[in-house]
Amino acid sequence: MRGVTETMGVLHLAAVLTICNACSADNLLANGGFETRADGQAVPEGWTQLRGNPVEVRADGGRTGEVYLRFSDPDAEHSIAVESTRVPARPGGTYTAGAWFRTADNCAPGVYVQFHDVSGERIAETHARAQGPTQDWVEARAVAVCPEHAVEVSVLLYAYTADTGQFDADDVTLSVEGGTDPFAASVTAGTRTPVDIGSRRELFIDDFMLDGTSGDLRRRLHHPVPREVVLSFDAPWEGAVSFYVTVFQDEDKVRLYYRGAGNEGLPEVACVAESSDGIVFTRPVLGIHEVAGSKDNNVIWMGHGAHNLTPFKDPNPDCTPEQRYKALAGGPLLALASADGVHWSKLAEEPVITDGAFDSQNLAFYDELRGQYVAFFRDFTGGVRTVKTCTSRDFLTWTEPQWCRYGDAPPTHLYTNATIPYSRAPHIYLSFPKRFIPSRKKQAEHKEVGLSDCLLLSSRNGVDFDMWQEAFLRPGPDPNNWTERNMGMAYGIVALSAEEISLYWVENYRHPTCRLRRGTLRTDGFVSLNAGVPGGQMLTRPFTFTGSRLLVNYSTSAAGFLRFELTDQAGQALPGFAMAQSETLYGDEIEHEVSWGEGADLGALAGQVVRLRVSMRDADLYALQFAP
Repeated sequence: MRGVTETMGVLHLAAVLTICNACSADNLLANGGFETRADGQAVPEGWTQLRGNPVEVRADGGRTGEVYLRFSDPDAEHSIAVESTRVPARPGGTYTAGAWFRTADNCAPGVYVQFHDVSGERIAETHARAQGPTQDWVEARAVAVCPEHAVEVSVLLYAYTADTGQFDADDVTLSVEGGTDPFAASVTAGTRTPVDIGSRRELFIDDFMLDGTSGDLRRRLHHPVPREVVLSFDAPWEGAVSFYVTVFQDEDKVRLYYRGAGNEGLPEVACVAESSDGIVFTRPVLGIHEVAGSKDNNVIWMGHGAHNLTPFKDPNPDCTPEQRYKALAGGPLLALASADGVHWSKLAEEPVITDGAFDSQNLAFYDELRGQYVAFFRDFTGGVRTVKTCTSRDFLTWTEPQWCRYGDAPPTHLYTNATIPYSRAPHIYLSFPKRFIPSRKKQAEHKEVGLSDCLLLSSRNGVDFDMWQEAFLRPGPDPNNWTERNMGMAYGIVALSAEEISLYWVENYRHPTCRLRRGTLRTDGFVSLNAGVPGGQMLTRPFTFTGSRLLVNYSTSAAGFLRFELTDQAGQALPGFAMAQSETLYGDEIEHEVSWGEGADLGALAGQVVRLRVSMRDADLYALQFAP
């Protein structure tokens, strides 16, 4: 027996060479005997050759079973290294790695137990060697205590640089006693029902995809960055209480609809503005409605419904050209239509939705995934402003309205709702309601009571919403935004570039400077899975997918990273897709295709129940998609 003792910081490592007759019964390695080998693989499943002369998989009788590995090293200038699949580590645990060797030469092959941090870097190891020649199979064992920051452990079989000759290896084992598995909850949870995500993009706007997290990792809400004022409501027919804005991309221009109101003696009017870039908006002179003795204005509607007319462009394939634009307006809600988005008429003389309060911006859209129109509108319950919803196949006949539900969130005044399917993940509804706090008053000289900010909500069925209690948009430093009913988010999201989206909100409400401001947010960047330092891991719920590429939207610091692993339903790494075979990803990209080792065929897993494990440090993961 030969012993070696090394000290690495505060870590005590011991290497022991023993000859024994039995292997560990609790082997952490799935294919330590090399008996399983997939077609086309150069080494058995669960193993990767890192460098050196290719090893030979022989099947003419190993120490146990038929299969073993033969290492042939004719060159004293190079080494050979074969590594096992890395498995989750238990910090503080004592690991024993064993391998049986047989050699007729004077070479001394080694077995290593290796510990890796969340980035995949080796942070500690110890090893033992079997000095040849040997008369028969002998076992080398390496024993080490797992460091605190290790997240993975592996076994390495090694032919040293200075050695030449030939040896065989078989029956590799890895066992542990004690320690704490920081990812045990993630791996063993597995109680969530598998879901089919197909090739759709999944956001971390909710915990739908999450089964467990460990370490320094959480979901993080992001906030729009205020940009320029895009429209001041200073036309004679507009004013200090202009509000209820709708914005959407309409072919080569961005259209903006809003209520003009607040100038004494003039009625409320519905207006339209246009922009080629979503930043500079102009008022077209339409000549349709006379206001204050002139038709030189951008007014598209007057009378009942002008208070809150909210249009959308209808993508329904059955929509007729003369009804390509639709809107709900008034209260009870009238159904309006237009061929050009400028000239409007009623689809029916009587209101189409009557069960509600409606004293807000009420809206509708056509849900292309579900093939129906969906409406969201104001009502009260228990004295609290909240939202109802209903659906329709023809925009005229609507289902009985039902209350939207917000889980265990406390009763919250939702003054508007601004609900919309997110275009890059249309199975998810996003909502940006103005949260009204009726009892607060910041500016003593202001007449009215009440303050507001904007929230972020999401839903996958249009009824049950997840509500972030943290504000999505704050009033900020402008004192004119700390008066009642400010910070009204426009209904609509506009993508002005591939890297960011634009949101718009009304500020300075009830002030002469009432205006519309643009804000920007990273594409898909509403919520991220965020890892700090020293990092953590996430494991998804079980799912099936279609496609052959994994695309991710991510951002890291210069020192941060993400690494990926596909597992079976029990959380065990799938051959070819283990964490050790993942690229170490760092940078900042809206769309990046994740890569594993050479020959990894992600499309071969399509339709199978899998899970995704992600290791992260100082990084954000915003979205993922299995794409064609």
